[in-house]
Amino acid sequence: MSDSKTQTYIVVGIVASFAILSLLFLYVIMQSGVEIKEATVLSIVNGVATSALVLVSAVNMMESKKVRGEMVRPHLSLEPSFFEFNADGEIAGFNSLNLVNSGTVARDIEIDISIKEKSSLFYASSIGASERVQIWSGEPEELGNNVIVAIRYKNIFNKSLQEVLSININSLNNAKRKFLPIHKS
Repeated sequence: MSDSKTQTYIVVGIVASFAILSLLFLYVIMQSGVEIKEATVLSIVNGVATSALVLVSAVNMMESKKVRGEMVRPHLSLEPSFFEFNADGEIAGFNSLNLVNSGTVARDIEIDISIKEKSSLFYASSIGASERVQIWSGEPEELGNNVIVAIRYKNIFNKSLQEVLSININSLNNAKRKFLPIHKS
């Protein structure tokens, strides 16, 4: 279950428990013979309703913060380019691999790329929205069976983030999947 659903259920449970306990408290007091004025009862009900509103507002603020965090997050992806074609005119491989950002600016980017059990470490000070950096170039045979790219970076609020992107070439070949060229708009 997602964290937001869990939080929502917890808040609903707390509000319901608080309301039930308040009503139980009023019932016990009324049964004991103590006379309570109507204004006091209404004040207690108003307090319960206000507390419920505060809890619901707090959950709403937390959810809004999560949404804002996702809106200012860089969105990184791998983009193969410079394709090689076979005799049938189908894409047989690619000669270049780019790291593309389609979100907000990514800063202090550390890129670790693993190809055929060899690792290369790169650094870029920033990648803006709709920008790309070339992280590999060579012959398709050099790629091996799996390309793994680990990226550590910071968003515009200087929050450290991490992603691992991969292309499993062996899996694509076994499933007889073909690369599709990417057309820039």
